[in-house]
Amino acid sequence: MGSRRACYLLPDGRHCLKCYRSDDEIKEGKYPGDVLVPLSPATEREIRGRRFDERHNTSCQEYRYWLSLKRRLPADLMAVFPETVEQMLLPTRGWALMEELVVNEDGERSKGFAEEWHGADPETKARMLTAFQALADGLVKYAVRFYDPPNIMVQWLADGSFRLRIADFEPASRLLVPIDAIPFVTRLKVRRRFSRYLRNTGI
Repeated sequence: MGSRRACYLLPDGRHCLKCYRSDDEIKEGKYPGDVLVPLSPATEREIRGRRFDERHNTSCQEYRYWLSLKRRLPADLMAVFPETVEQMLLPTRGWALMEELVVNEDGERSKGFAEEWHGADPETKARMLTAFQALADGLVKYAVRFYDPPNIMVQWLADGSFRLRIADFEPASRLLVPIDAIPFVTRLKVRRRFSRYLRNTGI
């Protein structure tokens, strides 16, 4: 449950539905720890005003950006993003996205990079860090707008190898003129976010 959008597990256990919060969920606020924090008036106005606004709805912006990435990224880099993303219009929730969950081949939910890295043996840590750095380099090279390195997951395969996957990405900018549309600035911001993530997680 984010400040603006909620994510629901679908019955197949392999996909989820992301959409803006309902009116009841807006009233619930957000929960950092055990403390109830009401949503800001600006966030509430954004949710109510953009549910059915295809141009400004975050889910629609995310979907359009995902399509643009498919056209310009090499296959190995695109493989970290969801393989399946479908945009849909819900009668009460407005525009939403259906996308695959990041799960291991045995069906278990994948864990975040930092959690997996801290629990790995030295050899696996080295391989994971090399893969993480290659992902960062790829996103920087292609100026991919990506704000949240904590959303990078480790997906384990049947043979014991792993893939890095991005569980959720939100490239939409809330600025009137998105500064991240400038590739040079995007590259700097992405590199800085990855460096800060490694520092904050003790990797």
